[in-house]
Amino acid sequence: MKALNDGWTRFKVKVGADLQDDIRRCSLIRKMIGPDNVLMIDANQRWDVAEAIEWVSRLAEFKPLWIEEPTSPDDILGHAAIAKALAPLGIGVATGEQCHNRVMFKQLLQASALQFVQIDSCRLGSVNENLSVLLLAHKFGVPVCPHAGGVGLCELVQHLILFDYISVSGSLENRLVLSTCRLKEGQVFRRLSS
Repeated sequence: MKALNDGWTRFKVKVGADLQDDIRRCSLIRKMIGPDNVLMIDANQRWDVAEAIEWVSRLAEFKPLWIEEPTSPDDILGHAAIAKALAPLGIGVATGEQCHNRVMFKQLLQASALQFVQIDSCRLGSVNENLSVLLLAHKFGVPVCPHAGGVGLCELVQHLILFDYISVSGSLENRLVLSTCRLKEGQVFRRLSS
């Protein structure tokens, strides 16, 4: 409740170990945050394609914005199948934190395999590679929500998302960035404000 009282509007929960427990926890979180705040779910590559579709479909009643990393990060066509199956439910696919170059992102974008690009600026390994992905995402009309963890990376991705806003997309719509304010208590997200 403190996060809600502090103005946080976007919340992420890990899923994938036990479906009944995921249903219980997503139900509790949705009741706590209400219908106007955003819930995101993250599976950390736990499922194959069919299992991801089945599992997330069961969690659709809680209106998650996205499923993050539903399957192997290298399975571009698998992500495309998941994205296509979940689109009628209003659930997007967020992935990319394990992608190591712009070519993988290009293929994910061409296959309509993700609705949220999650670059990991350290894994991509250079400013130029990060900028290439920002430009690709803009070309395909897909928002960038950088992956981050730890204070240093959280600070770096704030610069990338600002570059995206100022020089590439000009939009804050569906953009998220991890805040360093609450890392000790878990990952809590807040919408970028203008």
